[in-house]
Amino acid sequence: MSTATQEAPAVPQAREPRPATPPAPPDPMSQLRDAGERLLAALVDRLAALACDQVDRLADSLERMAADGGPGLGAALGAGKALARGDNPVWGAIKGGFAALGTAAKVLIGVVVALAPVLLLVALVVAIVAALVWAVVAAVRAATG
Repeated sequence: MSTATQEAPAVPQAREPRPATPPAPPDPMSQLRDAGERLLAALVDRLAALACDQVDRLADSLERMAADGGPGLGAALGAGKALARGDNPVWGAIKGGFAALGTAAKVLIGVVVALAPVLLLVALVVAIVAALVWAVVAAVRAATG
């Protein structure tokens, strides 16, 4: 065999990389749907944040009103709490109003409540004395007249 006729062993040649097929462009409808979903999610997040801010402002306002509102608001809040618990709202209003009073007003109410029985007895004695005086005056007028 001659060397000229002898062929070199076949060496596998590296294939040239095939150009990758570019990804198909996304469907315009799916792009629109994805953009709409992102927009809706952003809108819901924004609205939720605004709602939370408004609730926080309302809670702060109610706390401020409850602290500075006085006995009328305290009575209203007490009645609402009692009603929510299923208790008598009148007693809740009385307790809430009393709790909202200042120290001097609470002391004055305590003194009046403590002295009320004594004042009631004094008023009863005065009424009995007045009735006796009226009866004596009527008897004297009847005897002289």
